[in-house]
Amino acid sequence: MNKIVLFVLFILPVNLLAQDIHDVKTVTKDEMRTVSSPQHRVVMLELYTSEGCSSCPPADQFLSKLKVMGVNDKQIIPMAFHVTYWDYIGWKDRFANKQFDDRQRRLASKNKQKTIYTPQFFFSGDDYREYARFSEDVKALVSQQATVDLVLTGQVLMDVLHTDKLHLTLKLDISKSKINDVELYFVVTENNLSSDVSHGENKGETLHHDYVVRQISGPYIHSKTDNQVERAFTIILQPEWKKQDLSIIAFAENPHTGEILQAVSFDY
Repeated sequence: MNKIVLFVLFILPVNLLAQDIHDVKTVTKDEMRTVSSPQHRVVMLELYTSEGCSSCPPADQFLSKLKVMGVNDKQIIPMAFHVTYWDYIGWKDRFANKQFDDRQRRLASKNKQKTIYTPQFFFSGDDYREYARFSEDVKALVSQQATVDLVLTGQVLMDVLHTDKLHLTLKLDISKSKINDVELYFVVTENNLSSDVSHGENKGETLHHDYVVRQISGPYIHSKTDNQVERAFTIILQPEWKKQDLSIIAFAENPHTGEILQAVSFDY
């Protein structure tokens, strides 16, 4: 675990995170919801965290502060990946998944790192520790023109067993990009989660979480034989997921560097 003080160093001006009131909409049954990525790049902020890590709560709190400040998903899309490798020291993180451990290791390898740690941030695919510069770095990235365009459509369906399913269609346009291939991912995140920790380094604490990754699917690899492609995917909504707190995210990643080329999101 990396004992770093980061919470107080993340300072975001309110005008940077002004909510776009014209884009706030949720999906209801049988309704089709379509969102397009903006012309500029969107920051994808990944946090790798664990309820068994005593230095992680400040990083979790930072993500929650983004929510209450009204983060605009046309600028920043946060995700909290809970990892399993601290479960052995006394507390099993119920949100953790070995798939998330693997993603962290792959990103670390693409960043030429030999080790991984918690809490660890990746800023659109880059290992990120320049906390005092966060606001400036967000502004710099969203000022860049996007070279990948995404259009994400979702429709809620119900089968004969009354199981809710979300059918997704992602359209990708890489005609402006110089890369020859791209990886596509679909992610489900959930807000307003908490745990009463009874063992381990956070014993006695009630931990609150937002933007928790519940599921990630991919990579779906597209080679640049065609500039445009469409990918369909169906998510089976799990009973323990609170539908009113779910968000659906799709993003495109450079498979060689880990750079996030573009991301798009909508609320369930």
